[in-house]
Amino acid sequence: MATGALSASAYREVRRHSSHLRSSRFLIFVMVATATAALLAYLGRTVGQLPMDLELTRWIQALSIPGLGALLQAIAWVGFPPQSNIVWGVVILGLFLLGLRLESAMLAFSAVGSAGLWFLIVPLVDRPRPSPDLVHVATQLPTGSFPSGHVLNLTAIFGFLIFLSIVTIGNALWRRLLVVLLSAPVLTIGVSRVYDGAHWPTDVLGGYLIGGVWLALSIALYREAQAWLESRSERTHAS
Repeated sequence: MATGALSASAYREVRRHSSHLRSSRFLIFVMVATATAALLAYLGRTVGQLPMDLELTRWIQALSIPGLGALLQAIAWVGFPPQSNIVWGVVILGLFLLGLRLESAMLAFSAVGSAGLWFLIVPLVDRPRPSPDLVHVATQLPTGSFPSGHVLNLTAIFGFLIFLSIVTIGNALWRRLLVVLLSAPVLTIGVSRVYDGAHWPTDVLGGYLIGGVWLALSIALYREAQAWLESRSERTHAS
């Protein structure tokens, strides 16, 4: 009996320690990512074009790989409304119909929140987009350049779907396959936006950082909501 009590106590201590470590890493990531994104936003507003932006953009646009341009444009197409609204709406509805109601709600939270951040930050920074005089610009867009909305949104949305795949899919093969498929758009969208001349590389980096912070907050909120629901269910069954 004593051994069993000791084991349970030790198990709770391990869980508490693990939770503390996750919380510490979470806070460190959020602070570092937020500070870096704030610095990039300040430079984008005050300096505008950075030397490394121009050099890296020209290097990326000089890539000559058959089919690369069409592939990157197809990836970017998904991030533009109205098709983006349709795609995410179908995915959110699909999760809801599968009975994953909390997951559906949190994916909507991640999607709407990331879009809201973009609408908030872009006019505050007001960074000019790449000029056709300096680099190739496929389509000139009227809004500011920092951060990349495509990168911010896809990082938050696909990132949350990757998280859900890891924690909800039991079959290791299907889990790995889905993680790879969901990671591909996140990894390639940044290159796509620079290749098209829609953003500078630091706009893309800012999108990844801000999207990563929002993703981390969404996951943390999901875990809290999940724990609350489980605790509520246990209390209901106990009574």
